[in-house]
Amino acid sequence: MLKRISAVAAALALGSVALLASPAHATEAPATPTALQASPDPVVVGDGGGRPATFGFTAGEGTGSARLVDPSGKNVPLTVSGGPNYTASYTFNFNDEPGAWKLVATATKDGATAESTKGFAVHWITDLDFSASPDVVDRDGRVWLSGALKYKEGGSWKAYDKQAVQISFKPVGGSYGAVRTVTTDAYGRFRVAQNVDRSGWWRAEYAGSAETEGTVSDSDRVDVRDRARTSRVWFDASPEQVNTGATVRLRGKVEAGAWNSWDSVRGAKVNLLFKADGGYSWRYVTSAWTGRDGRFAADVTANASGWWRAEYAGGDGVRGSHADDHVTVVRPPVEPPASLDTRVISFDAYPEPVRYGKYLSFKGKLQAWDGRWAGYGHQKVTVWFKTKTGSWKYVKSTWTNGSGKFWTKTKATKSGYWKVVFAGNDEADGSSSARDWVRVKR
Repeated sequence: MLKRISAVAAALALGSVALLASPAHATEAPATPTALQASPDPVVVGDGGGRPATFGFTAGEGTGSARLVDPSGKNVPLTVSGGPNYTASYTFNFNDEPGAWKLVATATKDGATAESTKGFAVHWITDLDFSASPDVVDRDGRVWLSGALKYKEGGSWKAYDKQAVQISFKPVGGSYGAVRTVTTDAYGRFRVAQNVDRSGWWRAEYAGSAETEGTVSDSDRVDVRDRARTSRVWFDASPEQVNTGATVRLRGKVEAGAWNSWDSVRGAKVNLLFKADGGYSWRYVTSAWTGRDGRFAADVTANASGWWRAEYAGGDGVRGSHADDHVTVVRPPVEPPASLDTRVISFDAYPEPVRYGKYLSFKGKLQAWDGRWAGYGHQKVTVWFKTKTGSWKYVKSTWTNGSGKFWTKTKATKSGYWKVVFAGNDEADGSSSARDWVRVKR
């Protein structure tokens, strides 16, 4: 009996050893996905059409799947292809949040999963307008650096406030270096004064943020000159009272110096301007040049009572100055003439093309028919603009000089057509120039 029991016990013991020696079947976990890729990084969304991005990872022996996670934690599923090296694509647009995104790759094998994560960024584009003025300044003088930062959202530009913008300077023969940092206001704008002692180029730089791409503005040059001497203009417009249509003699002299030491300024251009009584602005009429003794002279036709101004802009180390004199014009009663035909000829908007924010100039000539075509002087003309699909809009006004010629300028912001219009008056009919197309480059 003892022997039998011992045999059974031995058998049971051997069975236990056998069970311990044969482990139960276990589920193997898949390998963690590797080689996660997101291209490009960052993804820059620049227009309503969207920006495609590609993604990749390796899942080993497991089955691969992937999804994107946006900055708010929302999952965006991806359709993958291939294996074990998987790829997927997704097109980002303005409906997707900018900022820090994640690519989450998953490997699945026999019901078990393993995940890997890679971060990447989605940015919206920005644009930076910038201007440094004046273009010429005395050494150690002050220049104003201003501009505006905006970003594109949903296909439209919006002001970008509370952003740090770096102002940089490159002297002639040098390279750009940071000068100062400014912060945009509620309208995305900034404006700061800076003393300068060297000629060179200024620009604004925005480094970008977690949600937007960085950008650099166009450069704007400022020339620094040595501090100029003072100038003065002696000026006389005569006679003090004259009939309409008679000649007004404009005479004067330009000198430069200080205190009791004054020298004649030879070869200097003097602009002659007129402001009618009750008027608010000066308009250019003609120019004269000084001789060896600094004197200048010009004759003009009297059309209205008002102030004449001789204006010297300065140059060659000399500051500008001006002087004024009044002339009363007597208008004897006359029979109203028949209405004259007019035309605007030789109209030109230039340069073409022109860079955004730079000046666009206009010139041409207004003529009236009085037995022959002749320049129609001292008349108001208006400048108009329209885009290719828009309507004509008023921009500004200017005046013709004594020979009917006009010249003015404005800053260019859009490509489109330009024209000049003469509205007419009591003696002449209105007319319009041919239109002129100008392309604006950014």
